[in-house]
Amino acid sequence: MPIGRLPVSGRQARVFGCVWNTMLTFELFSVGALQKVLPYLQRNTSLCSDLSAGYLYMWQQGTDVRFCVRNDTLIVRQNIGEQPAFSYPIGRDVDGMIDELIAYVAANRLPLRFFAVDEEILEKIRSDGRLQPATWAFNRRWSDYVYDCQEAATFAGKKYGGQRNHVNKFKKLYGESDIRFLTADDREKVWALLDEYEQKHAVGGMLEKLELERTRELLAVCPALGLSAAGLFVAGELAAFSIGEVIGDTLFIHVEKALTRYEGVYPTIYSGFVRLMCAREGRTLRFVNREDDSGDPGLRTSKLQYHPVCLAHKYLVHVGSPAVKMADTYSFSSGGVVLTEIRESDKPAYLQLNTDVENNRWWGYDYRQDPNVSLPVDENTFYDLLRYDQHAGDSINFAVRLSRDGAMIGEAILWNFTYDGTAELGCRLFPAYQGKGYGTAAFGAAAFAARSLNVRVRARCYRQNAVSRRMIEANGFVPCGEDDAFFYFTQDGKAP
Repeated sequence: MPIGRLPVSGRQARVFGCVWNTMLTFELFSVGALQKVLPYLQRNTSLCSDLSAGYLYMWQQGTDVRFCVRNDTLIVRQNIGEQPAFSYPIGRDVDGMIDELIAYVAANRLPLRFFAVDEEILEKIRSDGRLQPATWAFNRRWSDYVYDCQEAATFAGKKYGGQRNHVNKFKKLYGESDIRFLTADDREKVWALLDEYEQKHAVGGMLEKLELERTRELLAVCPALGLSAAGLFVAGELAAFSIGEVIGDTLFIHVEKALTRYEGVYPTIYSGFVRLMCAREGRTLRFVNREDDSGDPGLRTSKLQYHPVCLAHKYLVHVGSPAVKMADTYSFSSGGVVLTEIRESDKPAYLQLNTDVENNRWWGYDYRQDPNVSLPVDENTFYDLLRYDQHAGDSINFAVRLSRDGAMIGEAILWNFTYDGTAELGCRLFPAYQGKGYGTAAFGAAAFAARSLNVRVRARCYRQNAVSRRMIEANGFVPCGEDDAFFYFTQDGKAP
């Protein structure tokens, strides 16, 4: 799943002063648009699953996926957080497309960010003088598990003793595995399996619910997108099924669902599906990608037990982020408050700040709806997300304090950076410290910090949030626009 913490919901995302130019043109997502770019996706040599047809189809909802093909070269655009990010170009004219992409983001006041960057592409970016300075990070929860295909097909060797035992148990109880490609006649059986799966599993998370919904839709478009679906049958009933596709020498498995009342069902469908796909290809593939674990501890344990040969980390790379100019420790003072880095000792306070749903209502954030947050949360959850955002160059976060070594009373943040040097500024405090002028002082100190980085600042507040509006205007910001949700501000009243 595409990554990036969402301080404001994607549904309400806005890009300031955006005027689309006539350079690169990105076509909105549709099955037809995805079909047109399949030849380019098939050229991709990365082990990351994000640029496969099945992945793009399943996770395009809410990410505004778009495609641009020019000079026999593809760039995919999607929103991560509130801002777009781009795939590294795939095709004949990579160098020329990078030049055009730089011109595109500069003209449209967008960030220059690359998503699903593997180690090889990261080195290309780091060695490209046009793409400097660059900052990057990966989130372990979105790293794909990659396995040796031959091992997955056979479970040979001592280390797979547990998997072989489960497969043998399945054969002993239910007979030889009957694994075949699904047809339209199997539709009702697939629907019944998914209904039973949903009833018997705690499908409470947003990602789990979305995955089930998109799985049902993906089944309908598998042939059109070059995907294969196969089922494991027991006495004519469907016990499990998988959906996958082959790119190069890798099998990407996007969906694997099974009814655990059949003992040994998961290793049986996994190994059987790999063998079936290799037989269809007429060759033994090299790798199997079973995608990420989304931070689920049980799923992580299970995927590690199948002995991956590597984890395919997916870097988010930000080019030209002002975060690269910030020291590891810093301090800015104004009006009786001090802004510092957020420290490990702030973890309990930062957890409290992020999980106060009512207080965050005007911040536009509900951690329960954040796809990057696994429940239950702990003191590391939001601190780790913060560190990821900072290392990726997506934000500069300040702890608001009453003294350099005092307790954290809130947070100020610079984020939504653009390639041409603007940023959005936000501030939130614990309820006990609101209404005392600390927010106004913290906002002003953060604006000063931005100016020291040569960043032009913009701000916004919900139309109903009169307190936030007074705080912004008290620091000399002037309204520059509005829409149904927000008032917008800059320091000179002009759209950035």
